[in-house]
This record gives sequence, structure tokens and C-alpha cells, in this order.
Amino acid sequence: MLRTKITEIGQYADSKEDGLMIMFNDTASAKLRDVSLIHELVPDFDQKYDLAVGQKVYFDQQAYEITFIGELVESNLMSIGHTILDFHAVPAVPRSNAIYLRPQGEPDVHVGTIVTFGGK
Repeated sequence: MLRTKITEIGQYADSKEDGLMIMFNDTASAKLRDVSLIHELVPDFDQKYDLAVGQKVYFDQQAYEITFIGELVESNLMSIGHTILDFHAVPAVPRSNAIYLRPQGEPDVHVGTIVTFGGK
């Protein structure tokens, strides 16, 4: 599992109309920060990438099931903290840098929200 904490929410990042959340770590440029949730690894947690379809992503206590993981998610998430969380059905051609989640509809997040990637 990976556990991160949201440290900053870009001015255009929390628009619930699009069903997407873009995440980066603190290396994101100013333009990316405007549209992203910036997060950092939670210290003193055994961080390990082991995501699989059927597992959950938690936003504090709000649980979402992983329905698809793009081929670039592991490398992007582990290097620059980047992924797109997509709260739509998986399309015929899914994004290679996205984690698709259900149910549809974005969770409520704030600075300090703990995001846990993986688990049951």
C-alpha cells in the first residue's frame, strides 16, 4: 500500500464536474499545481506499490474500488507522485496514466486528507 497526505489543492483542482483528480508530488510546476492535488508520502509508513484491480483507494474513510490501472501509473506515481484518478467507467481506450475508480463521483478532499492506495 501507499499512503499519502494532500498538502495543497490547486485553484482549479477541485472541480467536481469533470470527474477527474490530478495528483502530483511537490515537484509539480506552477501550472500543474493550479489543476492538481499536491501530496506527499506519509512518513513512518511502509510504502509499497502493489495496486491491483479490485483493491480500494481511500480518501480518509471514503472508499473507491479500482477498476483499471494504466500501464504508466506505477512509474509515474513512484517517481513524481503523478496519476489521474478517473471517476468514470473505463472507456474503450483508457488513459495510460490513470487509475479508474467506482463509484462515480469525486470524494470530498481537503488539505490533510489521507489517500491510501491499495487494500481491501
